Amino acid sequence: MKKFISFALCLVFILSLTACGRTMNDVTSDAESIGDSVVSGTESVIESTKNAMDDTNSSMNLMAGITANDARDAALKHAGLDESQVSDVDVDLDRDNGKLIYEVDFNSGNTEYDYDIDAESGAVISADKSKD
Repeated sequence: MKKFISFALCLVFILSLTACGRTMNDVTSDAESIGDSVVSGTESVIESTKNAMDDTNSSMNLMAGITANDARDAALKHAGLDESQVSDVDVDLDRDNGKLIYEVDFNSGNTEYDYDIDAESGAVISADKSKD
């Protein structure tokens, strides 16, 4: 039993000497390593989220019967405009009440146009225009 207690005391003594031997630079280095791990982990989470969003968008694109260009063309045709007459064209695929739609926004002169186009059929669901 005395041997065990002696061994335990020696072990404690060695560990305490080892702990005393650490410098502030070691502690700072450890903190930087932990910080790098957190940043790396955060970047990994962000990348995973982006990939999941890309997968969702890809799935939605596969479910759409028309392309974003088709939706843009349908909105321009409805507005009686051609591509040379518009600027700031933005086309986004979205869900509205469970239905896939393209939201098409563009400007012509001082008028802003907002369209919802059925992503399956290409039909105009809603159209709105307003003066800037």
